[in-house]
Amino acid sequence: MNTPNDSESQDNLNRVFEKIQEIAEQSADGDFIYRGEPQHYEKVSSSLWRKCPEELKSADFYVENIQKKMLEVSQDYTHEKDEFEILTELQHFGGYTNLIDFTTDSHIALFFACESSLDKPGRMILLERREEIDEKYQIKRPQNPQNRIIAQKSVFVRPPMGFLERKQYTVIDIPGLLKKPILVHLQKHHGISTQTVYNDLHGFIRNQDIHLKECVEVYKGETQPREDVIQVVPFEPSKEKET
Repeated sequence: MNTPNDSESQDNLNRVFEKIQEIAEQSADGDFIYRGEPQHYEKVSSSLWRKCPEELKSADFYVENIQKKMLEVSQDYTHEKDEFEILTELQHFGGYTNLIDFTTDSHIALFFACESSLDKPGRMILLERREEIDEKYQIKRPQNPQNRIIAQKSVFVRPPMGFLERKQYTVIDIPGLLKKPILVHLQKHHGISTQTVYNDLHGFIRNQDIHLKECVEVYKGETQPREDVIQVVPFEPSKEKET
């Protein structure tokens, strides 16, 4: 006999399959790339575009001009000469760039839509690659990808204004209540998890608090005496009383 928890779990699983099917149907006829976002933000934008208004105290700026100046300064910190490769490396280490991460794998994008803000709805961004879109947004893959870029099947979009025009992409809502069931499904059936997506030392540092807790628990288990172990007391012969 099914319990209420069993019924709820099956219902969530059915909704997970329905959501994955919706994404597949929306991108069936075309060459699509995907982006997952844990919340519904105002725009699909680059980190540099979001950061500039804070520094300039103004929304009136041209993000590519600022990025050009930043690239000039970055030349002193790398042997790389190709601007795009420098930008992808900056992006990899969490720097501000006018690149937006996409992936060719819808399941990986779905992971990003679900991995945080579990109490809020996320979203999937579907961008169809056509010749005019590739040219306008300078969609490219890095020539010398890092481990994480390979694992995430990354492709980078470089919007001239710092954000994508709303008419260019499709949005699929990911309800907050489905995030945990989706993450479980992705790990169990597709091998997609925090460890596989962030599979380098930078990813390790990103989740170091979690790793530290695990290491501390192992250490405690190895060093603290167990309560279920019988304590053996060394035998000492009894001394007879003198009469």
